[in-house]
Amino acid sequence: MNCCHDDQCNAGAKICDSRREFLQLAIATIATWGLPHEAIGALSRRSATLEHDKLFPYFKSTPISYFDVRMKDTFWSPRQERLLTTSVPWASRHYDESGGLEAFRLRPAGYMTKVHRGDLEAIKFIESMAAVLGLQRDLSVEGMMKAWRQKLIADQDRDGYWYFGWPAATDPTKRWRAVWWSHEDYAIGHYLESAIGIRESIGDTTMYDSAVRAVDNMAATFLGSERGYAPGHQEIEQALMRLYGLTGDTKYLQLCGWFIEQRGNHESRGSYGAYSQDHIPVRDQRTIEGHAVRAAYLFNGVTEYVGATGDSGYRDAVIAVWDDLVNHKMYLHGAGGVMSAKNEGYVAKPDVIPPNDAYGESCSVCGNVQWAHNLFRLTGEASYLDVAERMLYNAFYAALSLNGDRFFYHNVAQKDEPVERFEWHRVACCPPNIIKMFAKVGGLFYSIGRSSIFVNHYGSSEARIPLRNGVALRQITDYPWSGDVDIGVEPNEPTEFDLCMRIPSWAKSHAIAVNGVEVNTKVVRGWVAVKRRWKAGDRVELRLPMQIERVTMPSRFKEYRDLVALQRGPIVYCLEQKDAALPISSLYLPSDASLKAEYKPELLGGITVITGMLPRTINRDQSPVVPVTFIPYGFWNNRGSDTMRMWLRVNAITDEEIETRLATPPTL
Repeated sequence: MNCCHDDQCNAGAKICDSRREFLQLAIATIATWGLPHEAIGALSRRSATLEHDKLFPYFKSTPISYFDVRMKDTFWSPRQERLLTTSVPWASRHYDESGGLEAFRLRPAGYMTKVHRGDLEAIKFIESMAAVLGLQRDLSVEGMMKAWRQKLIADQDRDGYWYFGWPAATDPTKRWRAVWWSHEDYAIGHYLESAIGIRESIGDTTMYDSAVRAVDNMAATFLGSERGYAPGHQEIEQALMRLYGLTGDTKYLQLCGWFIEQRGNHESRGSYGAYSQDHIPVRDQRTIEGHAVRAAYLFNGVTEYVGATGDSGYRDAVIAVWDDLVNHKMYLHGAGGVMSAKNEGYVAKPDVIPPNDAYGESCSVCGNVQWAHNLFRLTGEASYLDVAERMLYNAFYAALSLNGDRFFYHNVAQKDEPVERFEWHRVACCPPNIIKMFAKVGGLFYSIGRSSIFVNHYGSSEARIPLRNGVALRQITDYPWSGDVDIGVEPNEPTEFDLCMRIPSWAKSHAIAVNGVEVNTKVVRGWVAVKRRWKAGDRVELRLPMQIERVTMPSRFKEYRDLVALQRGPIVYCLEQKDAALPISSLYLPSDASLKAEYKPELLGGITVITGMLPRTINRDQSPVVPVTFIPYGFWNNRGSDTMRMWLRVNAITDEEIETRLATPPTL
C-alpha cells in the first residue's frame, strides 16, 4: 500500500478555523437549539426510547431518533435540503398523474389525487414524505400527503382487511394466496410503516388507526391457524417489529414470529425457492441467496425479532448470513448482487462478483444499512457499522443525483459504456427508500446504552441524547474529507457515563484528548470509551489520520487478479472518462505511482479528489503518462453521461497477453 501521509493538511484545512470558535459555539448553540417537532414529540420520543430497552432486552443499544439530530455538514445537509425543494416535487409528479405537489400548490382546495390502485411505490412514498416533514414542516406536502392517505384508507374493508396495494383481493376468495409473486402483505407492511411515519412526524393518527386495523385482521387470520402461508415479498416482518416497538403489544411480535417460522416450511404449500429465501427454514440458513431486497427486509426483521426474544437459532442465522454477504458477495462500494444472476440479487456460489457485473439495487443497499445497524445493536460490534459506513458513503450516496431528481436503480462498480441515471423507472421502488434514508440518516449517528452514548458515525451535527437528565452533543468536523472530529458535550447536569467512539476499520491509528489532555484508550470491539463525570463545556478531540490506500481483493476473487482500487477514509474512489485524457480502460495504476489528495471546493459542491499521473497499458511509447483525477464514487455521474472504472490494472498488459487476445476470436 502506498499512502500519501501529508494530505490531511490539504483536505482538512477548513476545520482548523472551526476549532478556534468551538467552545463558544458549542455552549451558545446547543443550549438554545430546538428541533422541528419539539413541541409535539420530544418527551414522548424520550420515553419511547427508554421503553425500548424493556421491549428489546437482547439489544445492547437504542438508536436516537432522527428528530433529535440535526446534520450541519456539507456532506449530508445539502442533500437533505434538496429533498423538500426538489426530490419530493419530482417523485410526487411521477406517482400522481394529477401533477403531485406542483398541482396541489396551484389548487389546494380542488386537488384530486390520481394515485393508482395497486401502486405499491406510492404507498412507500408517503413514508418518505413523512420523513422529510420530520426535518421541516411544509403545509403543502402535508396537505398532499393527507389527500393520498385518504384515498388509501377508502380501500379498507369493514373487517379491517386492506387491499389498495393488492387489487386482486377485492375478491375475498383471493385473499392471502401462498404464491411467491404475491405482494399482499408487502403492501400492508409499507402501509403500516407509512402510517407510523405520519404519526411520528406530524402527530396525525388517521392512517395509523387504519393500518392497525389491517394488521389486526392479519393476526386474526393467521395466529393459531394451521394454514400454509408465507409472505411472497418480505417486508411485513420489519413493519410488525416496528409496530411492536411502538405499542408493546406482543400480538404483533407473535405474528412476526409466525411469519418467520413459516418461511422454509412446505408441509402445506409449495416452496418459493431460494429466490424468496424460502428453500430451507430461516434458522437453518447460513448464506445469502436470491432476491437482494427480499433478503434485506427479511433478515432485518429477523434481527429485530431476536432483539426482542433472544432466539438463539435465529441469532446464529442472521450473523452467518451477514458474514456471507460481507465476506463473499459484497462489492467494494458496499453494494451486492450480480446482473448475471438474473434474480435481482445473489448467486449461491461464493466469491463470484465480477467488477463489470454488479447489480447493487438501491433498495437493497438501504435495507442492508438498516440491517447492519440492528446487528450492531444485537452484538455491540462496531464492525457492522464499518460496513454500514461503506454502504452509506459510497453506493447509497450515489443512488440519488446531487440535484435530487435522478436516481440509480443499480449501483454498478464500473461501466465501459456511458451510463446515465434514470429520470424515472416503470418500477419506481427505489426513490421512496432513497429519499427516506437521506431524510433519516441523522438517526443512524448516535445510540445509547444503559450508561453509554455511542457515536456511530462522524459528521458535523447536533444531537439531543435522552440519557439520564439529557445530554446534548455537537460534532464539528469535515468528515469524510478529514478525520479530525471535535465533540462538545453538554449534559444538563454533571453526569457520569461512557462516551463511546467508533474507530473505523480503515483507521491505522487514532488519538483522543479531553479538554486538551491526551487520553490513552484501548480499542475494544471497534470502540474506544471515555468514562468520566461529564460537565457542560467538556470537549473531546478525536483524530483519525486519513491516507490514500491501494485496495486489492483477496486471492479467492479470481476476477480481481492484477486489479487495484483507491480508498481514502470511508470513501471509495473511481475514475470517470472526463477526468482522463486517454481511454480509462487503457490506463493502469502501478505501485510506485505518485498520488495526492486535494480538497476542491468548486467541484461537485466540494470534494476531496485524488490526482496522479498514470501510464498506458499498451502503446506505451506514444504517451508515457497522463494526468488523471479520481473522484469519490458517491459523486460520480453528476456531470453528464459517462463511463467509469473503480478498478484499474496494477501493471501493464504484457506482449504475451496482447498476442493471446489477438489470437482469441470474439465471443458472440
